[in-house]
Amino acid sequence: MILIAFGTRPEIIKLFPVVLALQQRGIPHRTLFTGQQTDLYEDVKDLVPPPDFSFAEAFAGVQKHNSLGGSYVKICEAAEALYARVRLDTVVVQGDTTTAWALAQMAFYNGVRVAHVEAGLRTFDLMNPYPEELNRTLISQIADYNFAPTRQAFETLAKTGARNIHLVGNTIVDAVDYFKKTLRLETQTTPLVPVTLHRRENHAIMKDLFQELETIAARNEDLEFVLPIHPNPNVQKHRQLLHAKNIRVIDPVGYPDMLRMISRAAFLITDSGGIQEEATCFNKKVIIAREKTERPEVVEIGLGRLAGRSLEREIAWARIPPGDSDASPYGDGHAAERIVDVLVGLTA
Repeated sequence: MILIAFGTRPEIIKLFPVVLALQQRGIPHRTLFTGQQTDLYEDVKDLVPPPDFSFAEAFAGVQKHNSLGGSYVKICEAAEALYARVRLDTVVVQGDTTTAWALAQMAFYNGVRVAHVEAGLRTFDLMNPYPEELNRTLISQIADYNFAPTRQAFETLAKTGARNIHLVGNTIVDAVDYFKKTLRLETQTTPLVPVTLHRRENHAIMKDLFQELETIAARNEDLEFVLPIHPNPNVQKHRQLLHAKNIRVIDPVGYPDMLRMISRAAFLITDSGGIQEEATCFNKKVIIAREKTERPEVVEIGLGRLAGRSLEREIAWARIPPGDSDASPYGDGHAAERIVDVLVGLTA
């Protein structure tokens, strides 16, 4: 039995194409929601069937916001109990979350195969992003299947001794293609500038980033900045710093609405990994509020710039329209099919 496991919104977005591919082929599988992100689960939960297993009760009420160690321990304990009572052949985890690492480690301890979707992303700096760089490095070393999204990720895995590596593309392209069709999204250019800022390693400079954004808005009155603010208290506490008339701070938006915003953007400002990928699906430039990225392809094709906390220095570049392109460096929209081929033994 194959178990598809997720605990955060990005994991659901990147794994629902795999679930859909399994469903279309009639391959038995089960799903697990760990509850790591209960706040951001609601808007994407309909992309997958109701989970067969859930650890969400461990994160309810006053337990909603946990330390990294607290979340890790809860998921490990629940996973250990699940693996003991349910016979599973393979657990599929995605990316570099606490959910992915805890489930992979407990699977390894209990003789369950681990399949790692989006394996091989690296900055080679354990503090950037933190703690994701450690999580994904550890998962790849114990995974029985490593599904690399890009050639660079594939080569990184090969150099570090990972096993059973398959170059499949990134399922984010599958997901965006699905919504392009169902929502009839077309790339446009408007004054809209979507902004997302939330990363843990940026919490210490979040005040600086918000002040920088306020300055940028005041100096670029023809642009409309929209910040769907993350629910984390370390982000929320700075919202009062934004006063410019062309900045709107809104509640978190659903994934389809976020894609609508990206499709209409002049450019984007973000510290999110996923948005770096999604921007390429719409040929949009993105100012990356980080010192390093594990997605160098967006920079290499000229759609991304690493800005750190100095966002304003890249505004002039971002305002220059990108050249024409209809392809993403992250895949062709068939990654999930290739992953399922491997999982069911159709590809060696």
